[in-house]
Amino acid sequence: MESKIEMSWRWSYTKETLGRRFEEILIINASKCAKMKVVSSFEFIFSMYEGGIRYIVCLERKNCSCGKFQHDEIPCAHAMDVFKKKNITDVHPYCSDYYKPYALANTYAVHMEPMPDKNDWTIPESVLEEVILPPRYKRMVGRPREKRKKNPDEKLTANTNCCGRCG
Repeated sequence: MESKIEMSWRWSYTKETLGRRFEEILIINASKCAKMKVVSSFEFIFSMYEGGIRYIVCLERKNCSCGKFQHDEIPCAHAMDVFKKKNITDVHPYCSDYYKPYALANTYAVHMEPMPDKNDWTIPESVLEEVILPPRYKRMVGRPREKRKKNPDEKLTANTNCCGRCG
């Protein structure tokens, strides 16, 4: 039996929604925002308190002081809490277009020419004259030596085999 998330995703899938993986990220970020306190500063700027740390979310610039909103270009947990407070249900305009299905379709829309046969390649003379030598480093035979130096207070043991019954 499918979960409600999978069923709703399959039936509501359009070119404006995100891919399944990114929809799941939004759901996870929305679930993380339960313990946060939102304080409105301006129309688009909000202060967020989570565990004694203050985060600032700007919806107009699509950024958050945690850095995840700008880096991933998908709303972080702090931004999701602001959306929840402002009763914004459609968060897709705040997500990057790279996560939308038509971006993937546009990637492969350009006609790609296959490489010609190797015999038909035109190689410049400067490349043909260049000599490539093997690397100078030669790996030694056997197991590499342990690089970690033990502290003086660490127990130095010599492994001796002994009987488990009598010692």
